[in-house]
Amino acid sequence: MIDKFTMQVSFLIFEAVFCFLSALVYSVSRDTLRIRKSVVLSLNISCGAMLICEYLFYVYKGSTNPVNVVIMHVVNAAVYYLIVLLMLFYAMLVAIRLFGRFHLKKDMPCRKRFMATCGIVVLGLVLVTVSQVNGMYYYFDENNLYQRGPLFWLSSLIPMIGAFLVTSIIVQYRERISRSQLLVMISYLVLPLAGGILQWIFYGNSYLNICIGLSVLLIFFENMIYKEKEVIKASRTEVRTGLANEHGCVEWLNSMRGKEDLLGFAVVFFDLRKFSEVNRKYGIENGNRILAAFGNIMQSKVGKDEILGRQFGDQFVAIVRKENLEGLLNVLKGVEVSFDDVSTGKKAQVTLTARAGVYMIDRTDLAGEDVLIFAGQALSDAKSKGNADVFKLTQDIIDAMVDRKKLENDVRAGLESGEFIPYYQPKINIKTGRLCGAEALSRWSHGGTILFPGKYVPLMESNDMIRLLDFCILESVCKDIAKWLEDGMAVPMISVNFSRRNLIDPDLAKHIDSVVTKAGIPKNLIEIEVTESSDEFSIGVLSTFVEQLHELGYKVSIDDFGSASSSLALLREVSFDTLKIDKGFVNHAKSKDLTILTHIVRISDEINVDVVAEGVEQAVQVKTLDGLGVDVIQGFYFDKPLPKEEMTKRLKAPVYTL
Repeated sequence: MIDKFTMQVSFLIFEAVFCFLSALVYSVSRDTLRIRKSVVLSLNISCGAMLICEYLFYVYKGSTNPVNVVIMHVVNAAVYYLIVLLMLFYAMLVAIRLFGRFHLKKDMPCRKRFMATCGIVVLGLVLVTVSQVNGMYYYFDENNLYQRGPLFWLSSLIPMIGAFLVTSIIVQYRERISRSQLLVMISYLVLPLAGGILQWIFYGNSYLNICIGLSVLLIFFENMIYKEKEVIKASRTEVRTGLANEHGCVEWLNSMRGKEDLLGFAVVFFDLRKFSEVNRKYGIENGNRILAAFGNIMQSKVGKDEILGRQFGDQFVAIVRKENLEGLLNVLKGVEVSFDDVSTGKKAQVTLTARAGVYMIDRTDLAGEDVLIFAGQALSDAKSKGNADVFKLTQDIIDAMVDRKKLENDVRAGLESGEFIPYYQPKINIKTGRLCGAEALSRWSHGGTILFPGKYVPLMESNDMIRLLDFCILESVCKDIAKWLEDGMAVPMISVNFSRRNLIDPDLAKHIDSVVTKAGIPKNLIEIEVTESSDEFSIGVLSTFVEQLHELGYKVSIDDFGSASSSLALLREVSFDTLKIDKGFVNHAKSKDLTILTHIVRISDEINVDVVAEGVEQAVQVKTLDGLGVDVIQGFYFDKPLPKEEMTKRLKAPVYTL
């Protein structure tokens, strides 16, 4: 049977270890408030140390060994000091929980009570120090046994007074915390008070310190739960305004998914008109203040069962009951916002108006993301259709968006399952009639049908899947070339298109080289073709990419040359090997086009750049280009884009009839 003493020291060591482990766990966790982390660690480490010292006190009491006598005096003093310090850390944690900070400046809530608590802590530390000399709290007899002093009761009363002061603050601001949090936080008064009473009655037992340890552990676990809730809340909250962010709105919608009540709501996407002018006039800092004030005003316009969020910039979203929709839209016609102008220190006012897109929720099965997409599309249409104040989403637009979403999913699945394949459009030297190259064009073999790029490339460029497509085609081309070489065929250089969106990757050239090298084919059989039309990245970035490819042993061509305003700048800044002339010059064949084309060919010849004419469909175009000195032709006049099987046949018969 376990005796009372064994149970007591077991409790002490168990709580001490738990406090130290709790501190270790918290030290490696993330906390948004550094001061809170420091206080929680101090609270747990101090409590663990106090309990260990109390444990050592029971282990060494009654021993007259000189070393043990010193240990007894040290650990007992440490217990009294730490009990007082724990009061300070407890007060600091309460201040941080209730007010987000702890200091003794004039703007600190309940400043006088916190100052009094700090004064009590200082007094307690002084009295513990004095007690070491005069034994007013305790003393050790000749057998090294602990004896209470005449003012022992004061050692418990002082921290209790501090706990009462802090508890009064907790009770006053109890609306800031939940009921469970309230109970845990006041446990630091209730449990030690109960333990102190028991210890006074049953002399020689450590009920007070055991109860302090229990309370500290309760506070720690509640704080961990609170911190996790804070993290979740932060992930759902927009920083500047305190409103829900997109994630928070999506979660709200997903929590309503499948419920009939959802059909009673409408989603309003709205952005502020000409807010950039507000930023220019008042500055960015004031602009943020205005947005926060606007958010507070709009928050007061939505019900408790509705939600208001900020997406980004000056764009907001509200999910309101349909019967409240018109009222909200009327508010958006003009909102007076007052704010403190940081540049003048005075109150200022600005009137904000908004345009809105509305989706009247008519389905309960949609994911939250899709509901917001529908409302966002309505706002886009409000901007595009005469800058309308309000635009409500129609079924036709919803159907089109659903179709687009389905297409996007099909495209992703097609990329994963290898449905995108290269078709090869031959390039012919019109002097010899021989096949001298080919361009690899993507096709989508989907559902038994071959789909052309116009069906999927615009979508892929809008969501960056075009980068996956480009590498997919490159890998397929490399495999086809490897097979042709294995079969002993003479393979000309194949051009592979790469969207300039790929330039977001600074190691793009290395990644291309990795694919080609892995396939084990000569680098001179691959030409990288980039388009001129996109200006998403600077000429400098493009030039660096081209130079990297040259260093790795690849040739580079530019597609649709002459279709954009930066053509001459490109020629000056970027060292292309080949220019592919925009088919518009070939198709129109007007005098102005021919004049421009003549000069392009002449300049290319003088700077030692090859020229390829694409989109050639008629004999007269071939004759004209031949006269201008363009030797390489690509177009339907000679051949359409060919699948691998037909291209294989063409490689075996590379001569065309001119």
